[in-house]
Amino acid sequence: MKDYLENALHMNVSLEEDESLYKGLPLFYKGMYRLYRVNTNGAEWIALKPKNSIGLAQIRKHRALLEKTVQLNCVVFLEQTTYYSKEKMVEEGIPFVLDNKDVYLPFLGVLLSGNNRQLKPVHDISFLTQKMLISGIIEGYEKASVTYIASSLGVSKMAISKCFDEIEYLGIDVLDRKGRYRAITMNPNKKDAWRIIEPFCRNPVIRKFNLVENVKMSKIAGISALSEYSMLSDNAYPTYAITKEDISKSGIRTMKQAGRNDEIGSVVLEVGYFIDLVKKNIQDPLSVCLSLDDEKNDERVEMSIEEMLEEYVW
Repeated sequence: MKDYLENALHMNVSLEEDESLYKGLPLFYKGMYRLYRVNTNGAEWIALKPKNSIGLAQIRKHRALLEKTVQLNCVVFLEQTTYYSKEKMVEEGIPFVLDNKDVYLPFLGVLLSGNNRQLKPVHDISFLTQKMLISGIIEGYEKASVTYIASSLGVSKMAISKCFDEIEYLGIDVLDRKGRYRAITMNPNKKDAWRIIEPFCRNPVIRKFNLVENVKMSKIAGISALSEYSMLSDNAYPTYAITKEDISKSGIRTMKQAGRNDEIGSVVLEVGYFIDLVKKNIQDPLSVCLSLDDEKNDERVEMSIEEMLEEYVW
């Protein structure tokens, strides 16, 4: 960190770990952080460096207490961080040094001196990124490159590169990086891989059509897909899937929808993506889970989901 600071700031840097800085602080600071006393051309400040991975909320609180206790500017030393965390620290004026990447020391007038490639903010994960991640769990991606994934999903390398940017911005822990090289590697334990990804996923269903007639489509989804993977009985009518790209030419939007007193002939789910890597023309098990928000309150559905995942994914 000292060499990087000297190169980035073009000045001599004195940096020493200082045990006296723990005085007056809660005992957990010794277990969680290393504390440094730093001098840059006569300007004295301190730094705390997490010993292990710690969330931004904790770092924010612990840094504020340390700064108040020692009455000096306090900088966070980090080996790595997400673009989201970096953006929030800049927004909140929290000084940090990201080793070999960036320096943000506003009290010294140093504002993002490193290679600061800007990523577009992401509020909701895109359906293509979600499709890529779920496909990655099912196939077991290991150092899967942009080129490989683009070919596998039948999309452009530029589209997949944007998916990588989304993952990088959101801080989803599946990205391998070495310089400019980026690849996706999934935890080989698929249940653990899903725990990492699921919080970022959204329901793939864009719109639901309850139709009077059975349109007899090829792609099966929702409850009908779950019944294919488990012992659960299907509804009296089938549930199909159609992608956003195909719905316009299908005529689904103009078909008669079932009213309150009408018998449903079929349900069509307009979905943002469709994966059938497990069974041909059957919605993949992980997307089935995400599609059944309303039905999960049914104990039979919940048990069938567990049965499906155990047999076809885990």
